[in-house]
Parts: sequence; structure tokens; C-alpha cells
Amino acid sequence: MRFNILDAVSDLNVKISMAEKLSINEMAKQLVSIGFDCMRCGECCRAGSGDNTVILFPDEIQLVMDTHGMTPDEVCEPSLPRFIDGKGILHCFEWVLNRHSSGDCKFIQHDNTCMLYQQRPWICRTYPFFLAFTNGAAKPDIMVSECRGVGRPMNEGKAIKLAELLKGRLLAEITEEIRLLENLKGFEDWEPIRDYSSQGYQGYTIAVHDSSGMTYITD
Repeated sequence: MRFNILDAVSDLNVKISMAEKLSINEMAKQLVSIGFDCMRCGECCRAGSGDNTVILFPDEIQLVMDTHGMTPDEVCEPSLPRFIDGKGILHCFEWVLNRHSSGDCKFIQHDNTCMLYQQRPWICRTYPFFLAFTNGAAKPDIMVSECRGVGRPMNEGKAIKLAELLKGRLLAEITEEIRLLENLKGFEDWEPIRDYSSQGYQGYTIAVHDSSGMTYITD
């Protein structure tokens, strides 16, 4: 499979331009109409309620490490592999927040408080909302994940802060993807992995790609 990095980066630069034009006030009005108030149930952090994968960017990993004195292995692990190269090396895009064998986030405590609350990633800060470009739309739409707090009253002040976070997250995601792709040069040909979730990493060398470059992990 041949992947055109230049075309992908060009498309992402267009999306950045669109994202920069987003109106905080307009988004805040939409958020108020949807409504949300966190119920501190902790369900979004636990596997029993669905996919709780949290993607981490390099600066987010570094912040947690610096604040809590942790090593990279204590904070995160590679995301699921996306492709395998001719040498049998598995390649992943980005890192994910560590989880227990049960699938629950390692940083959620028994009282549903988060050990990393002040340093929590973009995904956690904006949950259950995210922005996405759908069906070739000229601007991203506000998307809502399943959450029992959705539909509860939200005041304008909270909505504005959340809208600012959503815009910041989208810009950060696009920027991260651009830098990742720029570092991916030399890996334009790959064999996609359709489903690796049921297979282990044992015996494989893993290459994790992010905006800082590529990190090799050997079992």
C-alpha cells in the first residue's frame, strides 16, 4: 500500500485553517443546547462502559512524567499497530494511557478521582465532546460520546471554557498528525494490519511514531 504523505499533510493544513476560524461563542451556544455536567461516575475511565482508550501526545507524556516523577513505561504504552514492514517490525501511531489488565485506566482511584487530574490529556479534558470533520464538511462538527452527564444543564461560562478546550484540542491533534506524518518519510509503503487487538506483541520489535520521531521497543 502506497501512502502519499504530501497529499495527507496538505489536507491537514486545510483542516487547520478551518479549525482556526471556529467561533468559540457559536460552539458554546451549541454546548449549552446539548447540556452537560460531569456526575463523577468514573465510567469513562473504566472498560466496562466501552472504549476508554486515551491517546497521549509527547508533550502530555512529558508533563505527567515531570509532575509525578514517572518513567514513560509507567505513563503509557504503544497504541495498537497500524502496519508491519518488510522486516517484520510493527509500527504504531502515538501512545495510549496505561490501563490495568481489566482495561480500567491505571490512574482512576476507588473514589473516582483521577491521579492525573491537573495534567489529564486533551481527551479527558473535553470528554464527552470532540470535534470531527464529517462527510466532507467545511468545518468540524461537535460530536458527543455516550455519557450519563449529557443533557444536564450547562451554564455559559463552562460552555465557553469547554469550547476553547475543544478548539485547542482539535488544533493540537491536527498539528501532531502533520508532524507525525512528516517524520514518517521512508515508510510510505506498508502492509496494513486489519485487526491486531487479539494478538500480542511478544517476539516483535515495535516502532512507535509521533511528532518527536520514532521510538523502537524490543520485547
